[in-house]
Formats: sequence, C-alpha cells, structure tokens
Amino acid sequence: MSIELTDYIDFVELEKPEEHQLLSNELFSKSITINTENSKVGNIEQFDLVILGVPEDRNSFNKGAALAPNQIRGELYKLISPSVKLKICDLGNLKPGNTYNDTYVALKEVIWHMLNANLNIVLIGGTQELTLPVFQAFEDYQDKINLVVFDSRIDSVKNSLNPTADSYLFELLLKKKKLFKFVNVGHQSYLTEKQNIEFVNKLFHHTIRLGEIKNNLQKIEPIIRDSEIVSFDISSVRQSDAPAHFRSSPNGFFAEEACQIARYAGMGDLVRLFGLFETNAKKDINNQTSSLVGQMIWHYIEGLEYKIQETPEPDDIYFKTFIVGHTDLDYDMTFYKSMKTERWWLEVPYSDKKETVIISCSHDDYLSACNHEVPDLWWKTFQKLS
Repeated sequence: MSIELTDYIDFVELEKPEEHQLLSNELFSKSITINTENSKVGNIEQFDLVILGVPEDRNSFNKGAALAPNQIRGELYKLISPSVKLKICDLGNLKPGNTYNDTYVALKEVIWHMLNANLNIVLIGGTQELTLPVFQAFEDYQDKINLVVFDSRIDSVKNSLNPTADSYLFELLLKKKKLFKFVNVGHQSYLTEKQNIEFVNKLFHHTIRLGEIKNNLQKIEPIIRDSEIVSFDISSVRQSDAPAHFRSSPNGFFAEEACQIARYAGMGDLVRLFGLFETNAKKDINNQTSSLVGQMIWHYIEGLEYKIQETPEPDDIYFKTFIVGHTDLDYDMTFYKSMKTERWWLEVPYSDKKETVIISCSHDDYLSACNHEVPDLWWKTFQKLS
C-alpha cells in the first residue's frame, strides 16, 4: 500500500468470528486479505476489489451511522464466501478528520488513488453525503460520470449552507458539470417534495418512483449498467427489513430486492464504486440491518464475477440492430440487442453534430418506440446533448 493511503487508513481491529457453527474454512473472513496491524497489506494494485469503511455522521441527523462500518464488517465476515476468483481486500476504515470536511477531503484523495489502481470499491458508510467527495474523486479521474442513487427521498433541500445528507444532491446537480446522467430510484411520493422531483426533471435527469419498479425490478438493470457510481441509502428498504435508520419507512424495497440491486451493481459494465450508507448502528435491532448490508456486499461480489462488458457496434455479429422511425422526430431511433446477454442499448444523436452516444436501455424502451412513443430516456438524453 502506498505511503499516502497508509496515512489515511485505520487498520481493521475487528476480530474474525469464532462462533462454533461458523468454523468452516469457507468463511468470507478466511477468504479475503484483511489489513491489520499484524498483517499489513502491501500494494493494493494486486487486488480486484477493496472494501473501505467511512465512520462519519457529523453532518447528518442520523447519529449512529459512524458506528456502522465495523458492525457491518462483523456480519459480513460471518457469511460463507461467494464462489468467486476475485482477490478481495478489507482495507479498514478511513481515519475521521478533525472536521467532517477534513474527512471529505481525505475520502476524495483515497478514492482517487483506488481508481488509478484500477480497483472496484465497496464503500461502507457513514452517511450518504459522502457520495459528494466520491463524485469529486471521479471528476479528477474521468470526463463524464453517471450516478444512480437509491433513496426513499430526493436529497436536494435548497436552503442548507453546507451539503448535508439531506441536501448534497442540490450542489451535485447544479455545480458538477461532469455529471452526465443522474437517476434517483425508489423515492416514495408521500416522503418527497414535488419541487425536488421537478428540480431533477428540469435538469433532464431522472426520478423513478418506488411503485414504478416494484413489479419489474429488472427495469433498473440498464440504469445501473451505465453508471460508474451506485449510492444506496438503506432507508430505501422497508423498516421491517432494515430498521436501523432514524426515519425509516414501513414501505420500501424488500431485503431480497436490495440484494438483487446489489448484484446488478456488481454486474454493471461501468460500475466502479458501490456505496452503502445510512445504517444507524444504535438503532439496529439484532444487527438485522447490518446483516442485510453484509449480504448486499456478498451479492455485489457475486455479480462482479459475472460482469460482461459489451460495447454495441453496428457491424458486430453479436449484436442485432433495430431501427425505428417516428413521425414527430427528425431522427430514427436505433436500438442494439446483444445476442450473448439479450441486453439492450439505444443510440442518441447530438442535435448539431453527426456524432451519437450509445446508452443502456431496456426492452420496454424498444417496445415504446415501436408503439410510436419517444422513450423518456431518449428524449432527456437528446436534450442534454443539445
């Protein structure tokens, strides 16, 4: 590990589980490299995936989230290791700064180092405004960034002096010019101010209500597939499955749906960071929420093993091309379907150029086009490119 990262990281101090029923050599804790005082990790570039905890909640009402990383780690270590060939390292926890802003600066620096080491990253929070310094690290690394957030609310309160867990999206959406596509998934209408939904839509980004996807979870796979950052607020899971939040809701994703989302994140072509935020260890009955987050990490890792990166090309024999005309558009809509994975993509033109961009889409988007409808995904992307 580089000297810079060593300065930022606290070693893992959590003991490995020793419960008698879990003495199997297949335990997750026995199949990964753990960065401890007595067994220090060297070069992180040797790994495929790094787990990092961020014990920070000073800029949030959800006091207790800073205690979550070690509690989640304890539940994760008890699981049987997924059958993957990936080299995984639990690096430890980011050292808290003197202020929460110091933590943000340190997190940005560490994530940037990990991106340059070509690592996949699981980030265990802490509170969800940590997504902002994560995004800033990606800004220094690449030119265009897609972000998908799972949250029961849309955190874009406008009257906050500093970005908090309730307002960080306001700064991110307005000030971050490298943000190409943002999607908030799973908001609940009775918990979300209409002005926040309108704010996101006016910027040609996307919001997907919980009810829109409960019966068709696969709808979010192409959204995740196109995103570099997946940020998951545990409050988007219903209270009976994940009680550890200061304002949990009786409605939300089921635990098994949260795990499927995590698996999609692992399989996502572009996903580099999966952040799990807002678990309040003080409110975690029987460690139920921490256990769920541990299982989500397990499913993310399993998904990584099945990641297939595909790029549609018109002349590629493994892709089938579908062209759909529309009377109200000056452009044809071109869709691509992979013959290997049966996944779909959509080509969107620049309004004043001959260039196009290809974005992930669903079969439903193609069916909408065939029914003489312009998919919302095509229209909002076209507006941004214009």
